[in-house]
Amino acid sequence: MKKNITYEIHGQIERNSYFRIGKALVRIEFTGGSINSTGISPAQYTTVNPLFQNAIENSDAFRNGEIKRGRVEIINEANATNVESNGTSKDVHVSVTNMQQARALLMNAPYNCALSDLQNKSAIKAVAEEKGVSFPNWL
Repeated sequence: MKKNITYEIHGQIERNSYFRIGKALVRIEFTGGSINSTGISPAQYTTVNPLFQNAIENSDAFRNGEIKRGRVEIINEANATNVESNGTSKDVHVSVTNMQQARALLMNAPYNCALSDLQNKSAIKAVAEEKGVSFPNWL
């Protein structure tokens, strides 16, 4: 089970922070903050990567309360479901929201489509229909 965690830095609109992961030093950009008549919204960074989550939560800034956890979403590992419609089985992938994700899914097993067959949106739609795949949050 994966977690999609949003980290927030209150009082800042943008900030680049550096975190150590093993021997590497990784820069993470907190963005999207704003100051307007409704108030101040914090700079945010969202990730599902457990290495980045661990690095942020083990940092001094997190321990001191400078960086705080915001929204936490639990993501099911099985993001594909089978749906029967008109007597045919379709693979419905609700997590796919853009062309790159659809292309990557169709190129991997069990579909194994060639990149040359997935060059534009209409080609991806045609191949998905042929393979019995549906992307309700994109197409």
